[in-house]
Amino acid sequence: MLGDIIIANVLASAFLVLFIYIFDFNEKEPPWTLVRLYIFSILLTFCFGKLKGILFSHYQWEFLPWFSNFVIAGFFEELLKFLVVMIFAWRLKSFNDESDGIVYYLFVAAGFTVLENLGYSFHFVLRPYIYGLQTGEMGFYKQALQQIVILRAVSGHIFINVVSGVFLGLAKRKSKIWILLPGFILSVLLHGLWNTMAMTKYMGWFALAFLIMDGVLFILLVRHSFYFKFIRRLKRRLKDLIREAENFKIDEDVIILMTGIKNSLNALRQLEGDQLKSQARTITELLPPRVDKVWIEGKDGLIERLIKVNGMLGRDKIKTGKYFYFGLFLRFCIPGFILLTILIVLM
Repeated sequence: MLGDIIIANVLASAFLVLFIYIFDFNEKEPPWTLVRLYIFSILLTFCFGKLKGILFSHYQWEFLPWFSNFVIAGFFEELLKFLVVMIFAWRLKSFNDESDGIVYYLFVAAGFTVLENLGYSFHFVLRPYIYGLQTGEMGFYKQALQQIVILRAVSGHIFINVVSGVFLGLAKRKSKIWILLPGFILSVLLHGLWNTMAMTKYMGWFALAFLIMDGVLFILLVRHSFYFKFIRRLKRRLKDLIREAENFKIDEDVIILMTGIKNSLNALRQLEGDQLKSQARTITELLPPRVDKVWIEGKDGLIERLIKVNGMLGRDKIKTGKYFYFGLFLRFCIPGFILLTILIVLM
């Protein structure tokens, strides 16, 4: 049973973080940076859980539901994730865009979630497992394990910390750390409200409204980011050059090449921050402001420049094929499985 629970939760968590990585529409964050955030989050969550368990079991503390939801769960759990983000992500060189705040916060939330889900799994799966050992019918055990993994893979932490990540990204871009305070307070209130609604019949509608709000926030933040605006500006520039080339009846091959470059610009978003900025500067300098002939040492240099730009888009792109994503998936699975196994022994 122990192996089943660990494997199921690690796989569910790894799929979740891979999903977050794929939908990081702007420049990609360094994979090992994300793995470290994920691991640190699991470790600090374990320490927090042990401390909370010692205090609650020793002093037999009991609280009113609102205090448990908004203070014990809301304040302290959000404080833990906030500390992980500030200690391990705030000063990263790769943290150079507003939307990065959402990505980093979600990876920390995923690490918190996988360890929390182990507790839920043991609590809800243990009884069906014992029943299966006694009767030989393991169907209830498998069903309970499947439900825990599917229902808990995307917990409230993910929904809540999209909002937290928005404030984190804004604080980083504006270099105003005070912006983090209203973000933290809002995340505490949302966390407490989520736990409160979880006990009512309206939870499904509440989660749906939360999902829509998160989606809108994420799209707005991406559209206002430097990388999105830069690529949109380059596409507009190429569109003008193509129209001008068609009016001047320039060689059809040049128009085809410029159209191909315009369609390939989204590949830049696969680059990490420093690479993307370097490419952005180079491409901006290479593309002429007009389609008039660019003379380089007495020769027409327009086609030469376009070929260079086209080559940069294809050659320097980070590998994002199936082997890359499979390797990224394993980076979360293997350390996660080893770490959770060790932590369970220490429990």
